[in-house]
Amino acid sequence: MGEWTLISYPQAGAYAAIMAAVLGVPQMLSSYFDLRARRLAEERQEERRLEERRQDEERRRYDAEAAERRHQEMMTLLAAVLSNGRSPDNGRSELIRTLQQTIEELRAENERLRQQNGNGSPDP
Repeated sequence: MGEWTLISYPQAGAYAAIMAAVLGVPQMLSSYFDLRARRLAEERQEERRLEERRQDEERRRYDAEAAERRHQEMMTLLAAVLSNGRSPDNGRSELIRTLQQTIEELRAENERLRQQNGNGSPDP
């Protein structure tokens, strides 16, 4: 039959430790990579939350600035109307009339070009 080789206790202990390490390494590596992936996912999620908070804060700041600007414009307009008893800037109304006329001319030109190209359907 076969020969049995006897090994000493220290050698047997070393062999057992090596086998345990070899068999345990894949599990340890798997656990390590799972933990690392979870940690990275949590960090990315936190970064997203921080970015969303920053964007929300920026949006609130912009809205507050716009509201303050509208308020100041309204107060200026009101003060001008009360002090003069008329519109604060007649040049503005002329500008508005000119812009409205230009818009109407552009719409007419657009319609004319649409008719030329055979597409008579108006834009919504």
